[in-house]
Amino acid sequence: MMKNALIILFIFVSQMAWNQAKNPDALFNLLKRKYAGVKDYTVDANIKVDVWFLKMPEKNVKIFYKFPDKVHIEAEGFAMLPKNASGFDPSVFISEKFTAVYIRSEELGNSTVDLIKTIPMDTEGDVILRTFWIDPQKLEIRKLEVNTKSGGTFQVDLNYNNLPHDLPQKLYVVSDMKGMDMPKTLTGEVPDNSKKDKTAKSGKGNVTITYSNYKVNTGLSDKIFEEKKAGKK
Repeated sequence: MMKNALIILFIFVSQMAWNQAKNPDALFNLLKRKYAGVKDYTVDANIKVDVWFLKMPEKNVKIFYKFPDKVHIEAEGFAMLPKNASGFDPSVFISEKFTAVYIRSEELGNSTVDLIKTIPMDTEGDVILRTFWIDPQKLEIRKLEVNTKSGGTFQVDLNYNNLPHDLPQKLYVVSDMKGMDMPKTLTGEVPDNSKKDKTAKSGKGNVTITYSNYKVNTGLSDKIFEEKKAGKK
C-alpha cells in the first residue's frame, strides 16, 4: 500500500510540475510584462496585397498605436488590411480576457514553439478562437491564427529583426476570402478578372506588411485616435 501511495504521489507531483512548466497563463504573463513597456508607437508600413478579385498597387501607410487598444491608420486611398492584422497590437494578449489552453510543443523553423489556443471571454465579439505559436525562449509570437464568427479565418507569420522592444519587422497574412467579391465602390480599386479563375478556387488572399522607422513611446495624443472615430482624415 505504501509503495502504491508513493507511486501515485510521484505521478501527481510530476503532473503538477509538467503543468506548471506548460502553464499558458504564465507564458502570457511574461509576454504582458515584455510589451507593457510599449505605451505607444508610430511606424511606416509597406503593404503588398495579392487577392484574386483586386488589382491593387503597393501601399505605404502610417500606423499609430496607443496602449491598450487604440489603432489609427493614415493612408492615401483604400488600404486593404485584414481586421486585427494591420499592426502588431499587444492588446490582444494584454487587455483582453480569455481562457488559454496549452496544446503541444512543436518545431517551427529552427525553434521549438508552444502551441496555445485562447478563447475570448467576451462572447459578443467577432473572434471565436486564436491560436498562438510562441517561442518560449525568446518570448516571441512566431505565428497567429484567428477564427471569427463572420466566417473568415486568417493566419499571420511574424518576423523579427532585433527592433526596439522586440516589435516585428514583417507580417505575412493569409486570409480566407472564399466567396468574397468586393465591388469597386467599396474598395476604390479595379477588380482583376484575369486572376479570378486562376486563384478563386483557393479562396486565399495574401498580404505582406513590412515595417520601418518605428518610433516608440513618444507620447502620442489621444486626438489622433479621436479623429479616426469621428471619421476625419
